[in-house]
Amino acid sequence: MIRQIYYRGSLRFCNYSCSYCPFSKEKGSQRQLEEDERALFRFVERIGETKFLGAVQIVPYGEALIHRYYWRALGKLSQLPQIEAVGVQSNFSFSVEQMLEEFEKAGGEKENLRLWGTFHPEMVSEQDFLRVCHQLKEAGILFCVGAVGVPENLSLLIRIREKLDPAVYFWINKMDGLGRKYTREEIQAFSALDRYFPLELRHYRADAAHCGSALFCDSKGDVYACNRCRHISGNLYTEHSGGTLFQIPENDRICDRRECDCYISYCNRNDLEEMDAFGPYPAFRIPDTATD
Repeated sequence: MIRQIYYRGSLRFCNYSCSYCPFSKEKGSQRQLEEDERALFRFVERIGETKFLGAVQIVPYGEALIHRYYWRALGKLSQLPQIEAVGVQSNFSFSVEQMLEEFEKAGGEKENLRLWGTFHPEMVSEQDFLRVCHQLKEAGILFCVGAVGVPENLSLLIRIREKLDPAVYFWINKMDGLGRKYTREEIQAFSALDRYFPLELRHYRADAAHCGSALFCDSKGDVYACNRCRHISGNLYTEHSGGTLFQIPENDRICDRRECDCYISYCNRNDLEEMDAFGPYPAFRIPDTATD
């Protein structure tokens, strides 16, 4: 049975302009934001109508949490009786006070909220990033933070880790395009920051039999095995599919990828015991204190 669903809307632009990111080059219009908002709330309404029981993780192409309507949607999802947790990936450039107020006005339940923050050294100072982290901690929000494992940034990332609350998990993603393998010393250093960093360096052969209990849904309602798969399994909005999609037997699922090549694709694999440390919903990347 499906327990974790990812959602990605049509949002494809960001308030940051990181040199490596294609979405920093896009400029969204008001019309595009309105279309994205309609699709998001259609998804929220549909989830509320289904028998789905589990968690929702929003994985936008761009920055979602600078837009108030995402906080309203998170608030509505978090109060649904069938939703145990709801989260989103972000660069943490939002106003904590203003956006949590928006979340709470929508009836949001903070204990069900999970945030994933990525530190971008090109765009934000460590002081400003840490300030948001401290504010979220004071507000009682569960979150994780992390960064890409750029060897030249190692000393900066060590400082970030030292200044974070020890209870906050600090993850490191492998750097794509490094042009070489990490040295042994670099692997040791990044593993000291993130004990799960070695998982980033493995190769996971894609196999639908190991997809676990997650599905990925886009703004049109098309559903896939994960964010990397391009084979459509069904549509959330077609007649009767909203319920049946969450009942797809694992051995009936189809994957067209060669490799699970990012965290949100490999974290739900049912053959990866290390993910047990993240509880029932590893997509949030927050270790379960009961098993950690």
